[in-house]
Amino acid sequence: MSERRKLIAFSIVFWVAVNLASLSMFNEEVSRWVRFICSAFFMIIAALHKPFSWKLFLTFLLFSICDFSLIYFEDPVFNAITFISRGAAFIVVGSIGLVKLKRFKITALELFIGLILVAINLALLVELESMITFTHTTEIYNPVFYGFAIITILTTIIAVSYSNRYSNQKSVFYLCGVLWMIFSDLTYFIAYYLDFPEFYYADRFFNVLGSGFLMLFATSFGKKEEFIDVDIKI
Repeated sequence: MSERRKLIAFSIVFWVAVNLASLSMFNEEVSRWVRFICSAFFMIIAALHKPFSWKLFLTFLLFSICDFSLIYFEDPVFNAITFISRGAAFIVVGSIGLVKLKRFKITALELFIGLILVAINLALLVELESMITFTHTTEIYNPVFYGFAIITILTTIIAVSYSNRYSNQKSVFYLCGVLWMIFSDLTYFIAYYLDFPEFYYADRFFNVLGSGFLMLFATSFGKKEEFIDVDIKI
């Protein structure tokens, strides 16, 4: 393992411990500040990373804006900024994977599976909406929230397709980074909107993992990838 990857691995362990400790020892406001500081740390690492990737830096900048807005999440303006900045970050992350799929030929089967995944996830979203407590009802009907949900679904499909097509360590880092970030959003959704505060621990764990794996993905920049040409027809 290279020194850079060792540093990232250490950072993941350190920030997981700090985030979980902040949840158990301090109030929610303090723990939200810790989350923001963690995101800012990875943004600085991305800024110093060589070769510099403006998309990677922009991703962590947007995640940092999201986590700062999360401190004041109950305010309608910051609530909207949280979803917009997080959604924009996923768009940038998705564009990184989409570029890697420039030789990607969509088959009828893959298109069908993609549409099924979108339909299932939207159905689950509507089902979760029906479980939301009255306190948060006005927040969940925000169109920004649904736009964000659709963006994450499409980003997931891109990440899975990228991983399947290249099937190497770099694509695995990318897929894990995307999935951990989405798991973070899902567990935060359960903790905040469904009033299960225990899930905040999973949210912080996955959020740090997501940031770390995206940085591990960045350490593979410049390495050639072998494209696996798959042509399945139905």
